Amino acid sequence: MLTSKNRAMIRKILTLTLLIAFGSSAHAQTDQQTINQQVWIPFTKAIMTQDIETFIQLHSKDVIRVERDSKQIMNYEKYASDLQKSWPAWKESQSVEKTRYTFELRFLERISNGDQAFEVGYFKNELVNAKGEKFVSFGQFHVALRKENGVWKILVDSDSDNNRSITEAMFLSAKPME
Repeated sequence: MLTSKNRAMIRKILTLTLLIAFGSSAHAQTDQQTINQQVWIPFTKAIMTQDIETFIQLHSKDVIRVERDSKQIMNYEKYASDLQKSWPAWKESQSVEKTRYTFELRFLERISNGDQAFEVGYFKNELVNAKGEKFVSFGQFHVALRKENGVWKILVDSDSDNNRSITEAMFLSAKPME
């Protein structure tokens, strides 16, 4: 039988548990919003405009970039070098061919502890040519981030098109950036 003292103790424990749960949730929400502002919004814009300098600065100098489809692993220097070689031609071809490119992210999982984060989701590449024809492809990403001097940076970035098995329905079922 529960005494009034035991009931009071149980209420205190439940209250503390709820406060911790809500506090963790609010902290994760704040981290997600900050990560969006510091990483994903500029990341998306930089990809769509092929802004190499902005894009690479979103990554830690310790980044591990994994292109799973081509079976490549790159460090910061190799990744930056590859971008310098490929993105200017990509940008030029869009201008010459009068194409419009858009990039969008959606999230399946977002976990953070205030200093580190792990995020999984889908991305969508869309290209519209001068004739108005649309070409769409999808992929999946796994990203680890960490705070460096108070700023979120991409530490591990892995993506794949999973043998083109990701569908628009899968992409749309994931959560958009909030």
